[in-house]
Amino acid sequence: MSAPSSPETGFGRPDDATVTALAAEAAETLRPQAASPYLLIAEHAGNRVPAPWRDLGLPPPLLDTHFAVDIGIDALTRRLSERLGAPAVLARWSRLFLDYNRPTEEWDHMRPDLGGIPVPGNFGADERDRELRRRIAWAPLEQAIATAAEGRRALVSVHSFTPVMGGARRAVDIGVLWREMSPFVAAVLEAFQAAGFAAGFKVGDNEPYDWRQAIGYTLDRHGLRRGMPCFYLEVRNDLLADPETFGPVAQIVEDALASVAVSLWPEPVEAA
Repeated sequence: MSAPSSPETGFGRPDDATVTALAAEAAETLRPQAASPYLLIAEHAGNRVPAPWRDLGLPPPLLDTHFAVDIGIDALTRRLSERLGAPAVLARWSRLFLDYNRPTEEWDHMRPDLGGIPVPGNFGADERDRELRRRIAWAPLEQAIATAAEGRRALVSVHSFTPVMGGARRAVDIGVLWREMSPFVAAVLEAFQAAGFAAGFKVGDNEPYDWRQAIGYTLDRHGLRRGMPCFYLEVRNDLLADPETFGPVAQIVEDALASVAVSLWPEPVEAA
């Protein structure tokens, strides 16, 4: 049951039992005992908003856009987990409710607008509201990732991007984003570029975003700070939304990750 609406925002304040139930829905872990060296992470796989926040006051169609969810990433991550035999952690709550891949001090940790469209449920949210969201969406995902990462040899955070930004068409189909060059990153770039070229897709090296100049909280926290090899995978979302191109693009990712795993870590991991 939810408490009465907050006078500050007009949105409900759930009681402790509801918070606990909502937190239990925050993260889904696939194949935790799988022997792959990889952990796949999909922080932006879900587009749902917990019921007490009433879609943050937005029209439901906006929750199907890139503002709310990385289009195609739920399906891609599930396929990769199955084909590679790899564990995966998928977030179920929308990044509009709380973006785990942004530090709490960043404006888009709970973004107040969508390119000029106000997000009523985020505009003027007080600290009590923010604390509830961290309990519901941040803490469960944090724990799920930390647990699933134990014993793994590399982290792959799976994302999608829009084909056009700021009026310009992006020049790549798949992006490999890295902050620190390493034998793992070099092997990933080589494998992805070879597989992409063979299939007629362009793979970007720190494109369409350069992680060296951008914020990537998830892999900074769970990868770099722990000395764990890692990279952000970005796939153009229109390629994932089209059944004709989803399969070929997914195959490139599968082939590249599989070849890197065989070359660097021929022995399977022992899951924690």
